[in-house]
Amino acid sequence: MPNLDQFDVAILRALQSDCKLSLNEIADRAGLTPSPCWRRIKALEASGVIDRQVAILNARKVGLHALAYVHVSLIDHREQSIARFNEFVARDDRIIECASITGESDYVLKVVAEDPEALEEFLMKELLATGLVRATTTNFVLRRIKSRSALPLKASD
Repeated sequence: MPNLDQFDVAILRALQSDCKLSLNEIADRAGLTPSPCWRRIKALEASGVIDRQVAILNARKVGLHALAYVHVSLIDHREQSIARFNEFVARDDRIIECASITGESDYVLKVVAEDPEALEEFLMKELLATGLVRATTTNFVLRRIKSRSALPLKASD
């Protein structure tokens, strides 16, 4: 784990709040001048602390009105089956997050779709049609109480 000082943390907080901030705005928030701020940003990128910068879209405004968490149990856990499942997940843009988990299920998928019917079609005609899935449990999101991408940060001692 890299040692993040107060300046790194301030830079990262600024970028997590709005990656479109100018270098001068980021430097001001971090208490630095632009040149050292720029060097720190480049170092954070080179070390992999900053993975990428993206725009976060409003799903409803782009026509995606259904969001669900789908718990998936595979038929078997052979290396080939897991690889095929991972390839399916990587190919499908409706799956916006996938995690291998502990407990009754093997994976949890975060899936978006135009509407509940489109989500059902995805589940029935695509996910289950892979022949890899033993069972699924789907939880539709009724209302999102909190959604954020920013990670909690603190400076190293």
